[in-house]
Amino acid sequence: MPSPFQPLKGWFSPSYSPEWVTPLLSASFAPGPWPYFKEGRQRYSYMGPSEAFSGPVFGLMANVYCPVCDKKKEYPIVEYAKPLRDLSEIWWNTTSRKVQSRCHKCKKPVYLILPPRAVKCPRCKKGTFDLYEPLVHEEAECLPVPPPATPLKVRQDGRPIHVPKPTVVIDSAEHMGYTFERFTNWFSGSVRRRLKVADYTILGMEEEVAVERKTVPDLVKSIIHERKDFIGNCERLSAFKKKCLVIEGSLSVVKTPYEETLVHPNAVLGSLLAAQERWNIPVYFLDNFLLAEEFVASMLSKYHAYRWLQMNGFQRCLIEGDI
Repeated sequence: MPSPFQPLKGWFSPSYSPEWVTPLLSASFAPGPWPYFKEGRQRYSYMGPSEAFSGPVFGLMANVYCPVCDKKKEYPIVEYAKPLRDLSEIWWNTTSRKVQSRCHKCKKPVYLILPPRAVKCPRCKKGTFDLYEPLVHEEAECLPVPPPATPLKVRQDGRPIHVPKPTVVIDSAEHMGYTFERFTNWFSGSVRRRLKVADYTILGMEEEVAVERKTVPDLVKSIIHERKDFIGNCERLSAFKKKCLVIEGSLSVVKTPYEETLVHPNAVLGSLLAAQERWNIPVYFLDNFLLAEEFVASMLSKYHAYRWLQMNGFQRCLIEGDI
């Protein structure tokens, strides 16, 4: 019997599909699916997430099994109509794609080969494969809803209060970071300029608000190989009234052995939490790029609203008698 498998259809629906986000964020793409790029007509697989986040991404490859032909194959199962800028755009619902779920030869359904875990055999519907991992199962069940589409609402003394939308300031050195283009309900726009500290702030509150973003590879590099700069940055962040460090990866990803270094995850997490306590910098672990961008957008929007209310003689609450 081949490796555990799962019907391909459920894994690559046109909408956001967390079932394959977990393997994409793991230490490597094996056994798949994994993104690829093209040179001419030849396809080449990225070796890991860090490479794929540099883009471009033309589609996704995977090892599949055809029960009719009784063969394992490797070929593209997702092809994007237009190459993606990088791996982060895979999570966009509007991305045009073509899904291949049938064998090229016999045209029958193929199955995505998975690592061993609790998966029912699609033939007998009874047998399962061992090595069940509760954490992986729980993450696969998560289906995040889209962010709110309505503006932030404030109501005090029985009447609505119009709080002007803030403008986000993005560090000009952030080339692969958040654009906040999805959040026109919260922001009037964004500007790019060189920031001395952190990656994001609010226009007019640059000396008060600072949000630092780090991917997991960047976090490891900063703490281990650029430790002096990391400590200096934490010291500068500590001077801000509103500051935080956003990690673009769940705690389980940070705690997983890294692909390109022998550094122990406990050393990274230990240093990170020590910095949090020494300089009072809140640390947030966000599962992926889109959820992290939404979190930062919502936080900046609400902080601006509370500060604007306070500075203009209103109560420091969005809803009177509530928060």
